Amino acid sequence: MYDLRAEYLEMRPAIDEAIRRVLESGTLVMGPEPAAFEEEFAHYCGAREAVGVGSGSAAVQLALLACGIGPGDEVITVPNTDIPTTMAISHCGARITWVDVDPRTFTIAPERIRDRLTSRTRAILPVHLFGHPADMDPIMELARREGLHVIEDAALATGATYRGRKVGTIGDVGCFSLAPTKILGATGDAGVVTTDRRDLADRVRVLRNYGHDLCMDGQEGLVAGVRLWKLIAEGYNERLDPLHAAVVRVKLRSLEHRIERRRRIAALYGELLRGLDLTLPLEAPGARHVYRAYPVLVRDRDRIRRHLAARGIATQAYYTPLLHLQPVYRHLGCATGSFPIAEDIANRLICLPVFPSMTNEQVHEVAAAVRECLSAG
Repeated sequence: MYDLRAEYLEMRPAIDEAIRRVLESGTLVMGPEPAAFEEEFAHYCGAREAVGVGSGSAAVQLALLACGIGPGDEVITVPNTDIPTTMAISHCGARITWVDVDPRTFTIAPERIRDRLTSRTRAILPVHLFGHPADMDPIMELARREGLHVIEDAALATGATYRGRKVGTIGDVGCFSLAPTKILGATGDAGVVTTDRRDLADRVRVLRNYGHDLCMDGQEGLVAGVRLWKLIAEGYNERLDPLHAAVVRVKLRSLEHRIERRRRIAALYGELLRGLDLTLPLEAPGARHVYRAYPVLVRDRDRIRRHLAARGIATQAYYTPLLHLQPVYRHLGCATGSFPIAEDIANRLICLPVFPSMTNEQVHEVAAAVRECLSAG
């Protein structure tokens, strides 16, 4: 599904130099590299603020906390996502409320959100899935009318756009994963929060660093060279590692080029798979899909996956069973049939490989294996 070695080798001199620069600086916690990355990533997204954190999971949890989400609150999201989205809600003490999804984009269905609102609803957490943005305009309209926060989970969609705006800058807060296999990947777990609100950004900055008051940063926080303590919250150890920051700064320079390669691969898949008994991914009007994966819907999924595996081709069937059917969430009382569209998608979904160093010959090989299997079927 990925070739991280090829990605490293393509940028090896710059990445090696960035790592050497950090190690030789002696500053291995916080420091100039995370600060520089935050400025550069904010500029890339078109956000006023970016705050580096320890992981994409931490980005979601700290964003929720910065928005004041806590015990007794309810947060609306989707069941076809990974558990970091929902465990962040639970870890804040809030309750998960799921809604079904759009059958074409697999993202949250805005028209279904209103039916799930209660007096305890405090936020909507749309997930931009597989690189395609959720339909944000109706979500934002509803949220503003009802006084709700919108926290975007953009872990799988760095660089995607919705009506000309990059994801992560449309809601109150955007949350990104910089894990190695993501569209912009570090050398380990890392994440970043974006927002146009300085108060939310500063709250995340406090929470990521144990709860230290921001006024203790810089020279004004030093007495005889010793940093003073002023703790204003019980925070977390969720700072962005300088080594990871240095590496993603290198990768950020060529991110658009690598996204365009993903899009060319997706377009080639579309040409080669057209006319087969499967559903190709949609790029909705006004959206730019960045193809973290290439999702198709098929019948007899397991047979097709076995056929491709026998030819050395990786696939993924993400989020099955869906979260509401997992043992950890049995207490929420959602049975099979609760979200029929998401469940149907989960039963038929295969994600084919997409990564920037993938060759056209490899794309043809994957498509030929799919065509061979469906023709024999």
